[in-house]
Amino acid sequence: MVPKPVSALSCLTLSHTHALLASCSTPRCLLVDDQGMFLELLVAMLRNQGTVEVAGTCGSVQEAQRLCRQLRPDLLILDLALPDGSGLDVMRSLGQVSPAARVIILSAEASGFSCPSSLLGQVEAVIDKSRAYAELNQALAALRRRRFGSDGNQRLTAREDEIFALIAGGFSNQEIAAALQLSRYTVETHRKRIVAKLGIRGQDLVRIAAQRALPSP
Repeated sequence: MVPKPVSALSCLTLSHTHALLASCSTPRCLLVDDQGMFLELLVAMLRNQGTVEVAGTCGSVQEAQRLCRQLRPDLLILDLALPDGSGLDVMRSLGQVSPAARVIILSAEASGFSCPSSLLGQVEAVIDKSRAYAELNQALAALRRRRFGSDGNQRLTAREDEIFALIAGGFSNQEIAAALQLSRYTVETHRKRIVAKLGIRGQDLVRIAAQRALPSP
């Protein structure tokens, strides 16, 4: 399935998502969800922000298992309830071909999910779709820190790091405020603090954020 492009502003209307995975290589991600519009928005958002390389998408257990074998992704973002079975079967298939791969469960059933002990080692996060934006951001940021180590961003708070990543994605203060449900004034205040902590000029913030979002050569 080839995802359709969606504008950056459309991405921001998704209930809630982010991360800045600055590294020597970008994690390859497989997205599995049978809700077409949600999947398209998620793909566009990740691509606009450069968080991961979207290696493939699908909406069924059978297709996901095939793509796990074919693509061997580093990261699986997965819905639990799929038309032909459970997302747990996809996790088992992924574990067989990519034991080190991580799984983020993004599902409407997240609150009642109890992970089998045999699969606990794969799970990075379990996130309810109604809180997708903010919590997916945090999960990807945590994955980045463990996988690639910390950098200059360690001096930033979680909220500042989140806003810094959105700045890297080219979003305006107004768009960031809408996405994170903050006032524009609050976003502007965070920007000033980021500039002060990083010791840079305000006019250089966007350029430096964008540079840090790019994978190292």
